[in-house]
Amino acid sequence: MVGQKLSLKILILLLIIVISIGLLYFSASIDQKLKQRKEIDKVDISEFPKVINSIKKMVLVSGGTFTFYMDETPVTYEDFQKYIEEGGTKSRYWEYETYNQPENPVTGVDWYQAVDYCNWRSEIEGLSPTYKLTDQSDSFGYPLWELDISADGYRLPTEPEFEYAGSGGLVDKSFPWGNEFDPSFANYDNERGEMKGKWWRLSKIKDTPSNNYGLYGMSGNIWQWTNDWYILNHTKILKGGSWGSISPDDLKIKAKSYAAPSHYNYDIGFRCIRPVKNKKSISPTPHLNLKAPHKFYQYKTTYPKNPIQIDVYSEEFINLLTQFIAEHYPNSIYFQTKIDKQEIIAPKQMAKEIVETAKEYNIHPLFLIGVMAAESGFGTVSFPRWYNNPMAYHWQNALMKNGLPTYEANPSRNQKYKDLKSAFREFSKGIRKDIYLKAAQKDLDTFHLLYVGYRTNEWMYTISKVYRDALGIKLEPHEPAENVGKLIYTDWNSLF
Repeated sequence: MVGQKLSLKILILLLIIVISIGLLYFSASIDQKLKQRKEIDKVDISEFPKVINSIKKMVLVSGGTFTFYMDETPVTYEDFQKYIEEGGTKSRYWEYETYNQPENPVTGVDWYQAVDYCNWRSEIEGLSPTYKLTDQSDSFGYPLWELDISADGYRLPTEPEFEYAGSGGLVDKSFPWGNEFDPSFANYDNERGEMKGKWWRLSKIKDTPSNNYGLYGMSGNIWQWTNDWYILNHTKILKGGSWGSISPDDLKIKAKSYAAPSHYNYDIGFRCIRPVKNKKSISPTPHLNLKAPHKFYQYKTTYPKNPIQIDVYSEEFINLLTQFIAEHYPNSIYFQTKIDKQEIIAPKQMAKEIVETAKEYNIHPLFLIGVMAAESGFGTVSFPRWYNNPMAYHWQNALMKNGLPTYEANPSRNQKYKDLKSAFREFSKGIRKDIYLKAAQKDLDTFHLLYVGYRTNEWMYTISKVYRDALGIKLEPHEPAENVGKLIYTDWNSLF
């Protein structure tokens, strides 16, 4: 009894020590922020340059507790080209001509590459990089980066900073221009599966008006990464809405979404901010040293020694898949609206339908998910999603000029389905045809050329990423070098 009381006292003492250390750390952090705020407040904001012309133009945003510089527009393909020329990794979809236009915002960038761009930008200006690599990993095994608030370099905006900048100084307004939504002010999916309207996919960064701070693209066109976690070590907050958004509600200043930081998509990009530390550190025309040393970000290509062993048709796998879908594709259209006979469903229902259909046709569920992600961002963008065809199975956008899709197969029209189950079955049945089985005796590269009809590395990379992130399975364009079918068809060994 005496020993138990002593152990309890020791435990309470240790708990008090831990709490005290935490409070001291929190207090020190707050004191540092207040000190920085006071240093800024001592300087008349009018003394700061209104604009910085560097690798990219930035404008001063100031008011209330906020003072920082923000990119006038999201980072564009033209901006990103400079990063690539110095050694940076190409964004996904770089080879897609309809995306890669100089004045389009760059997409296909995950959070980790966005912060690497911030660090590179800091280093070429002689500023201290804001993000530091840690020895920890996120929920999908990607190395975590932490923010150094003492650094004076570039970083992603916080959610409050993005909202304040997006408001353009307007108080309690829904959109950057006011309370009434105006579709001419933002690019979003008001075409609802029809080839009409001003924009198809991305719009140029200055196709829509700037807000009162002179910032473009704060609403619509692309979701933009922020610095903040939505769920710690799982998902980061996205702001702005995109060309894939089906409702103006997504485009409101206060609206937000989220995604795993390792995720990239057709409608996700970013812009940088530069915090104001003191007047002396700000030059309207910074000197650039493009050859400054920098270790550039690379897409993760390592795999766990032992992939997760699991029955891919089990309830356990459905639960795993549910989390994967929820943390990567929260903006899938099927979680938001009814389409034809397909009712709104939740990620768990989606995972269950995918697994049930995959089991019916002996298809690996991750292949079905991978194709959906590669073709339509898992239903977050594109025409086919409006017709319950997120795999874009036998789909050509060029056929849209012949009229809307039909239920019946027609060589001159695209095909639609009454619900997802019908589409999943048609797809699964289709890829079991002899022509696909024969291609699957070779590698993924061969298989994709048959399915897509032309070379698209991004298609393969996206499928590879799904297999790696979900179960740690290695599936690359040329690995395995033969019999890729064993990772597509669960009955492969009985077929040949």
